[in-house]
Amino acid sequence: MTSQPYLLTPQREASEGNQSRRVWRTAWLEALLLLTITAALVFGARLLALRLPADLERAFSFAYALLPLGLWLGISYAAERRALQPRRNLIAVVMLGGLVASGVAVPLSAIFAAEEWLSTASGLDRIIGYTLTTGIVHEFLKYAVLRYSVWRTEFNTRLDAVAYAIAAAIGFATALNIHFALNNVLSLPSAALRMTEITLAQVAISPILGFVLYELRKPNVFVLTPTLGLLIAALLNALTIVIRAGLIVSGLSRTSTSNNAIYGLGMAVFIVVVLFSALSFLVRAADEREMLRAGEVR
Repeated sequence: MTSQPYLLTPQREASEGNQSRRVWRTAWLEALLLLTITAALVFGARLLALRLPADLERAFSFAYALLPLGLWLGISYAAERRALQPRRNLIAVVMLGGLVASGVAVPLSAIFAAEEWLSTASGLDRIIGYTLTTGIVHEFLKYAVLRYSVWRTEFNTRLDAVAYAIAAAIGFATALNIHFALNNVLSLPSAALRMTEITLAQVAISPILGFVLYELRKPNVFVLTPTLGLLIAALLNALTIVIRAGLIVSGLSRTSTSNNAIYGLGMAVFIVVVLFSALSFLVRAADEREMLRAGEVR
């Protein structure tokens, strides 16, 4: 019987979770920090009755649009660089996400003009309309970024897929936030609240795309798996738009930091908690089933 020295081959260091960044931990931390900063800004401005000149508010709004990217760089990407097995090309995926958002998603949104013809529609019609326009465009573009860049070379585990999907969503959301900051005149707290909603919705939904893309690499995968994943992601995207419009948009104005701010932040918390929890459970369960099957084969 042979044995190996523990210090030379520690069991903890051999696990993938310790050699690569712990994706869910950093994702939760970034979401929590973004929500905390936004809540402090919104309620602090209301408490102090803070008012800034329009040009200054627009400048601060532009800076706030970059906050989610800064948090991702300072937390997720920094942790990735320190990992024993860092994931490659994450920055490239972020950049591609931003490019398709600014070059395709924003122009198509202007063409669809969904807010105009769906503003008076019923709730169900609005959900269907946004699903087939904004929702499917946003989620298909993120799907395409992943599918045609890192899917073949970097999706070695389901957590890899989640990490790259979140990276694409960060780039996508940053471009949408910049467009929003440059084309809307709102108080800084109201703009920050809206950009936080946009960011968290994009990031919370994106792991669905990573999950279905990873499953696509498996043999005998159900042929409609990518389509179903895209439709689910698009539907969730549409739901966030409809709910946000009902809870937040009616309360936004140049003279208000939104009377419904607490509901908007509550919706953001709900989206992140439910989707992150559900996807982390699915990833963990799928990995455990795979390990069990591998043990049975041996």
